[in-house]
Amino acid sequence: MKNLILSLVSLWWFIRLEEVANPNYVPHEIVKKDKHLADTEASRKFVEKWQGIGIYKNINFILCKVTYFGYDRTGGLIILMGLPTTGQVITARLALGSVHDGIVTQARNIKTKCTGNPNVTFTTGQITALGVAINAYEDTHGSLREEAFTTLNDMLKNVFLAAISLAAIASPDTAISLIQSCGCVVQGVGGKSEQVFDGFPGVASGTIVLVGPAAGAHAFHEWWTSTDNINWIRIQGTTDANTLITGLTPGVLMYFRHQIIDSTGGTGMSYTIEKRAN
Repeated sequence: MKNLILSLVSLWWFIRLEEVANPNYVPHEIVKKDKHLADTEASRKFVEKWQGIGIYKNINFILCKVTYFGYDRTGGLIILMGLPTTGQVITARLALGSVHDGIVTQARNIKTKCTGNPNVTFTTGQITALGVAINAYEDTHGSLREEAFTTLNDMLKNVFLAAISLAAIASPDTAISLIQSCGCVVQGVGGKSEQVFDGFPGVASGTIVLVGPAAGAHAFHEWWTSTDNINWIRIQGTTDANTLITGLTPGVLMYFRHQIIDSTGGTGMSYTIEKRAN
């Protein structure tokens, strides 16, 4: 019995020595709580000083981008932070390109589609000013053309693209078709995840927006539709990774496929997706 007691005491001391000798020893799991802070200079200094220390040792501070400052009716500060989201992320692009004629054509396309657009409202003055800027860029030459492009590009980005982006944010369910209705191009679906072939009901009744994976330069997107998943119809292809399918019967199940065509030929047909138009 005496030997047993001595053995148990020795074992206890061995465990205690192991705890002291091993700095990574964790006697029990520590659950940390996330706390979101506005990503300001003051917050960054606070986190740098107090992360994992003292009363904050079990707090994991997460700095979030501030998207809005304001005040409530009592004068209290309101801060809206851009917290992480699991939803899909899309971006509206002007897609002007780098060739003079192509820039003029796309700028006029945006102007035409933004005139009287039911999804995003632009004033007559804004539309007129854009037309003047397009004509000035088209007619100038030499060093003056670069100045004219800067004026045109700034107007398209700061007035038109800004309004289109805000409207898309306010209407996430119809953001893709809204962006396209203004003549802009949709970039990226799925945030940081790999972009995949998918589809969404459009704003207009009987429409589906298809979005394909990103492709390399000079690639072509081939789109296919079917009513029975047996007989397939190839529709107009695009150089952009998205297209709008129209003329569908609302509520009726449709099937879609997609393929990228590059310099080597077809890269393989995608899986089939099933969608219903509104």
